[in-house]
Amino acid sequence: MCYYKSLAQRESELLSHYAASFQNITDELEPIKERFSILMSKDEKLGSLGLSAPNEIHNLLTLYSQKDSLPSSLTKPELSELKWSLKTLSSFRDNGIYRYLENGFDYLPTPIITAGDPTHFKLFKWGLIPFYIAEREKAMVLRTQTLNCISEEMYEKPSFRDAAKNAQRCLIPVTGFFEWRWLDEQGTVKIPYYITFRDHQLRSMAGLYSRWKDKETGEYYYSYTVLTCEANSILQYVHNSKKRMPVFIAKEDEQAWLNKELDPKEVKELCHPSRDPAMSAYTISKLLTTRNIINNVPEVLKPMNYNTAIQEAHQYLLSGDKKKAIEAFKNVVSGDKIKAEDLANAAQQEIIAELELK
Repeated sequence: MCYYKSLAQRESELLSHYAASFQNITDELEPIKERFSILMSKDEKLGSLGLSAPNEIHNLLTLYSQKDSLPSSLTKPELSELKWSLKTLSSFRDNGIYRYLENGFDYLPTPIITAGDPTHFKLFKWGLIPFYIAEREKAMVLRTQTLNCISEEMYEKPSFRDAAKNAQRCLIPVTGFFEWRWLDEQGTVKIPYYITFRDHQLRSMAGLYSRWKDKETGEYYYSYTVLTCEANSILQYVHNSKKRMPVFIAKEDEQAWLNKELDPKEVKELCHPSRDPAMSAYTISKLLTTRNIINNVPEVLKPMNYNTAIQEAHQYLLSGDKKKAIEAFKNVVSGDKIKAEDLANAAQQEIIAELELK
């Protein structure tokens, strides 16, 4: 499934590709900026910093997250809001959107194009909440389960069928996404890949969107889900646990996807594996899942070859030093409960550092 994606693009290129206005995004960011400034001013140390110093703000917020370190001027919910706002605002800069890594479970406002208003970008949050959900607590739990929607089932699944039947389809701009190859059946040991396009141009993931009203606050929550389909040859190798991939809508089909008059058969015909020969995937470091650091940086996309590191760790294992072998393995591979047998199994597998469609 797709829980991590990337969008690093200049605003002018987004506008040119979709022929849509950015004004809605500008307007929607203003109250977030205002609230962020208010919260920052409540603490003397934070108040002396600005968005031009995201690393310093992040480090201070991380410090405040430690036990008994929260200043009396801030509450825990306010600290969480500051972290979320920093992630949101720091990606809109330099006349573009630079979200090298977006974790779906952060529920950040994402620019999308909707069938309801295809001439304006809108900021929706990843993780669809159906309009009929009554309780806020249930809505917040459900969004963790609706980051993706199996396209073959969109008209039947309760969480998605209303959005599908009402033609609430959207385009989600991306420059790539992330997935893991499992080296064991349980996924204890896995290698991250970045899947992207050799021309470095925008692509559009297919999605559904929804508007849900929070009865506690009276506010509307706008959300979306990413549609998935069977994997192409690259994702069959990379995503070997589920063998699924996001649906990509070709540039020439984007207007058709947003056409509310399409019938279900026509919609499903657009939900097929991408055969774009410019598509590729390569191994990256575990930086994207490293905690307590800013990982929305270009370095998260940097290639890394695992075979050398795994073989070096395996040499420790062959010499009988299991402790050093596992330590060396953990330095490069994601997983907290790695065992010596996991290392031995990984060493028997050749990890393809880069794949491309022919």
